[in-house]
Amino acid sequence: MLNKILQGLLIGVTLVMPGLSAGTVILIFGFYRQFLDDLSSLNFRPYLYHLAGALAGALVAVYLVGYLLDHYTLLIKSSIFGMLVASIPVALDLKRGSALLKPLPLLCGAGGFCLVWFVIFESQTLSALPPGGFLHLILGGVLAGATMLLPGISGSAMLVTVNLYDDAINAIRYWMWLKLLFLGFGFFLGIFGMARVLSTLYRRYQLEISFLLAGLIAGSTRALLPSHFSLTFLVSALTGAAMVYLLARMRHSAGQ
Repeated sequence: MLNKILQGLLIGVTLVMPGLSAGTVILIFGFYRQFLDDLSSLNFRPYLYHLAGALAGALVAVYLVGYLLDHYTLLIKSSIFGMLVASIPVALDLKRGSALLKPLPLLCGAGGFCLVWFVIFESQTLSALPPGGFLHLILGGVLAGATMLLPGISGSAMLVTVNLYDDAINAIRYWMWLKLLFLGFGFFLGIFGMARVLSTLYRRYQLEISFLLAGLIAGSTRALLPSHFSLTFLVSALTGAAMVYLLARMRHSAGQ
């Protein structure tokens, strides 16, 4: 129980922090595929403790993330960079060594990388709808919920893209229930719809989807690259990578 709550806390933090996807964290924890299957069939029971932890983590992060990013920007971003790089082999599952030579998985990986690196991070803020309007909140929630499940694409970063991040944070901070209702409705539509799509694709194209997810994660590192590499950046990145490595080792040990 405690382990699930702690996992949920970290997932909740990633829901608020732009740059780190909740899907990446779930992938590192080792229950990504099962999570998609259960979510697509509306089986929530195994994740009630995760949900409780995620709600607590998101609420804490709303108040802390801004402060940390303002005062410890380099340490936070470099740690996340290291975590993302180390999670790429987790997504690939390198035990399938022969798959590295197959063209279709490689194309999927390259496509995922290019999508994030050259398309998403080149996009400007979208503001076709009135900021903070209820339709805007629903559509923004759908996009954030859907992208939350994709490793490498942050749901909170998507809220920034659609010009809703500040509205969402303020709605949580000041308990604007009506805005939270519309945003939450869109969020759950997005997350359930994406879970069903990914779960179906995983059954038929497991290897290709694994490479696609790895490509998405690799492309997302662009947002965290510094203007120049310093010793502080390298040490923090290695620390983040070590955390992912240890989590992966613990997961494999528990599975044996």
